[in-house]
Amino acid sequence: MSESRRQVLVLTFTPFRQEPRALKQVRFLKDHYQVTTAGFGPAPFPDVPHVEVPQVRPHRWGVVGRLLGAGLLALHWYSAYLAINAWDREALRLLGGRAWDVVIAHDLKALEASLRLAPSSGVVLDLHEYAPRQEEHSAVWRWLIAPYFRWMCRTKVPQVAEVVTVGQGIADEYRRQFGFTSTVVVNATPFADHSPGEVTTPIRLVHSGGVAPQRRLDIMVDGVRQSTADVTLDLYLVGEGSPVLADLKERAAGDPRIRFCEPVPYSQLVATLNTYDVGLSIFPPTTFNLAWCLPNKFFDYVQARLGVIVGPSPEMAGIVTQVDFGDVLTDFEPHTLARALEALTPERVTEWKRHADAHASELSSESQGPVWLELMARMMR
Repeated sequence: MSESRRQVLVLTFTPFRQEPRALKQVRFLKDHYQVTTAGFGPAPFPDVPHVEVPQVRPHRWGVVGRLLGAGLLALHWYSAYLAINAWDREALRLLGGRAWDVVIAHDLKALEASLRLAPSSGVVLDLHEYAPRQEEHSAVWRWLIAPYFRWMCRTKVPQVAEVVTVGQGIADEYRRQFGFTSTVVVNATPFADHSPGEVTTPIRLVHSGGVAPQRRLDIMVDGVRQSTADVTLDLYLVGEGSPVLADLKERAAGDPRIRFCEPVPYSQLVATLNTYDVGLSIFPPTTFNLAWCLPNKFFDYVQARLGVIVGPSPEMAGIVTQVDFGDVLTDFEPHTLARALEALTPERVTEWKRHADAHASELSSESQGPVWLELMARMMR
């Protein structure tokens, strides 16, 4: 059977249009297979069939269902918990009865339905992070959900044909804890045809992304405030109304170098970032997943042809050192960032941006295409 007639389903229990990883995956696979997307919300692509899964509450019977679900989790009755999952029920109602060759499940929450669809060549599980420690900053989550995710890793993941994840450190932890191997496909950004902008003074710093207490975005704000560097910092943050964002604005008050900008649609983000000089991606290891993060924004900065400043996070630090397009801090303290900012010069940043430009193709999402081709070919032999 030719590749173009192989039926591949990509399933996520999130609004599909808001899943950059799934979107990039579909953009590549649809040129080689007959792809169908399924998830919350409308179709992400006009030329790809889509099945909209109703965004119902994950368990039946309203408040009673939520209490029942929590009780089943507390008792570790995980098979019963899966049996009342409304997302699985809706997905099976809408997608069952069709002959799928491969189903790609995004994260553990889509795994049970994908397995029950019984694709002929198996399920690919795409784990966006280390699931058993996904929300470990929450005590309730550690008590209620983490044991369930560990059970899923022990009992359900061995039933899949292939596992994919976002970085080598996370893949290594899955192997150490649960014994399964993963193919690494990083969250690279699609190639953007930009040129490095001219660097002048003040040097323009930028950070984009969400706000959450565990990300410690205050380090970047305080680092600029503590420095005497001729820089500006623009922040494009998603999370209006968040107390974390309110605190950041209060911390930055009185320093005209720091500005909070309105978020821009992702389709416009890289072009917006291209007007800056250096992207900041500094996340202390407050959680396991942050310790090993290799985030979208890091690759956005590459495609925007920026230099970067990162903390000593192994995944990001390794690429920065190899490509030589930025600075790796020795720790996550604001004063260390302040000293790094004071050492910046237009000439040094220009060199960083030149190196980012030279490596933009190899660090793009298109470079991950051969990994997917090899994995899919391996499954469909």
